[in-house]
Amino acid sequence: MTLSALTLLRLALVCLATIIFIDSVAQPGINGGKPIITYNTSGPVSILTQSPPAFPGGEKVLVDFVLESAVDSDHPVKFKKKLWLTATVNSEGKVITLEPTYDHDPALKKEISRIGSRMPKWTPGMINKNGVETLYQFLVVR
Repeated sequence: MTLSALTLLRLALVCLATIIFIDSVAQPGINGGKPIITYNTSGPVSILTQSPPAFPGGEKVLVDFVLESAVDSDHPVKFKKKLWLTATVNSEGKVITLEPTYDHDPALKKEISRIGSRMPKWTPGMINKNGVETLYQFLVVR
């Protein structure tokens, strides 16, 4: 039994798609949960380690920090019951930006940005044991 060229091509495409899918499985917290694939001229480069950025004390302490900072403000802004925030954390662990993910109220953006500038240093996101700039989304529930 011989395989036609078309059957061999289909088999090769299925194998290639499987390899790409297995190599690009996403981890939550890294790049918004989207897969990170780095290519060079010979194909995919393996990623040894991935870890998301971390606030000192964990996410519960992070949410408490945001809520307490909002209460202590000179110009308090009322938060919704649930508010998604996106932090951009650089390779050294400093918060570059903190902004509401979905809400575009200018007063809220200004207050959230002020809170982000007061944040302590985070543990940066890591890829291959090197700090990388990452986006970190989290939910604040009052």
